[in-house]
Order: sequence, then structure tokens, then C-alpha cells
Amino acid sequence: MLGTGTALADERQQGGAAAFLRACRAAAWLEYRNLRYYPSNLALAAVQELTTVAMWYFVARFLSGGANAAVAQYGGNYLAYVIIGVLLNQVSLAALNGPFETISEAFWDKRLETYRLAIHGIWANVVGRLAWRVAFSTVMQAGALAVLLGIGALRVDSGLHVGLALLTYALLIAANAGLGVAGASLFFLLEVKSGQDPITWAYRYMVMLATGLYVPVALLPHWLRALGTILPQTYAFAAARAIVLTGAGWNSAHVAGNLAGLAIGAALTLASGYGLLNLALRRAEQRGGISVVV
Repeated sequence: MLGTGTALADERQQGGAAAFLRACRAAAWLEYRNLRYYPSNLALAAVQELTTVAMWYFVARFLSGGANAAVAQYGGNYLAYVIIGVLLNQVSLAALNGPFETISEAFWDKRLETYRLAIHGIWANVVGRLAWRVAFSTVMQAGALAVLLGIGALRVDSGLHVGLALLTYALLIAANAGLGVAGASLFFLLEVKSGQDPITWAYRYMVMLATGLYVPVALLPHWLRALGTILPQTYAFAAARAIVLTGAGWNSAHVAGNLAGLAIGAALTLASGYGLLNLALRRAEQRGGISVVV
């Protein structure tokens, strides 16, 4: 009895939160090593991360003369309005696309079944690699932000509430990660084993059209504004711009209401993503579709 109890305790310890985090860290380290092993890939990944920001910097400079009035509630600087949105969206895309790419790569490399048999399952691999991609993108965008601040192309309000800005960032990443995991579930539920999953594909386009990423929400048609109300990015962009560009705090309607909407969106997407991916893995196992048939 004592030996059995000890074995069960050891098993619980191996499957605990600390061990899961260690497994996530190992997966993130492998993702980093894959890039570091091929320096050209690391350089190209960095260039890809920064290209979009650079492109919109010049576009916003070109448009800023006539567009500043449309963003008066955010300080009246269209260049700053766009750059804040683009920086956040680039990191969001890393969280959104990561889970499907991780599942797909593991499946076609014939590693997915091995991960499934491990005590921490596939989740440690998904979470760890997702964390690395988000961290890498964050560093790239933080570097771009530092350059823009250094050359005076972008200014933040002196009363910036750093805690609120970080909370907005964290909730936005969580919401996109949840959507990304939901999209990854379609790898099995809809047999989307190549290309892109419909959820993240559609979401990326809806973000560009309806969230105020490039065009202020007030200028959009009513039907696009209505669509934007169900997208977490809409609330995140509005809150982040108010916090960073105008120094708005908790007492601001632009912050409190948008953070509440963002928090609800993050909770819903995380719960949906978790449930859908677990369902997808169970169905795949029952149908023998979790590994490549050779």
C-alpha cells in the first residue's frame, strides 16, 4: 500500500503544474534552437516581423495630414494611431497562427503521437512554442517601438499607466491564443491538414476591416462596426491607444469599458479553444487520425 501510494504521488508530481511549465519551457527552447541553428532563418524572421511596421510607418506619414482630425480622441496623430495598432497586431498574429502551425508541423514530422503519449500531452508543446513565438515577436516590436521613440516619430503620453498597458497587452495575447487553439482544432475536426484553418484565416481579415486597425471605427459603415463589436482586437486597440497616447486611466470610458469587453473575449476564446482542441484530439484518436498513415 505504501509503495502504491508513493507511486501515485510521484505520478501526480510528474504531472503537476511545475512539471508542465518545465515541459513548456523545453518546447520553447527547441523552437528557439531551430531558429538559432539556422542564422539566416532568424534574420529573415526578424525582417518579416518588422517589415509591416516599416510599411505602415511610411503610409501613415503620407496620410497623416488629412487623417489626424479623424483620430482626435487619441491625440490627433494618425501616425501614432496606426503604429500602436500595427505593433500590437503583429504580436497578436504570432499568438493567432502559432497553435495551428505547431500541430501541423508535429503531425507531418510524425511527432504528434509521441507528444500525445507523453504525460503532459500535446499541450506543453503547443503552449511552449506559442510562448516563444509571442516572446520573439514582442522583442521585435519593442525594438521597433524604441527606434520610433528615439527618432521622435512616436510619442507616448507622460502620464502613461504602464500596468494598464501591460494588462491590455496580456488580455489581447490571451484572446488571440484562444482563437489560435480553436483554429488548430480544425486540423482534425474539419481535416484541414494543409494550408490555413478557416477560423484564423477569417479572423485576420475581419481584424483588418472592422477593428479600427488602420481606419478609425467611427468612419466605418454600420455593419462593419457591428462586426467589430465581437472581435477582441477592437477593444484592445481602443484601450491601448487611449492609455498610451492620451494617458487615460481606469476612470476613462475608453479604458474601463474596452478592457471589460477584451477580458470577456479572452475568457470565451480560451475556454472555446481548450474545449475544441481536446475534442479534436479525442476524435482523432478514436478514428486513428492522430498520426500520419504511411
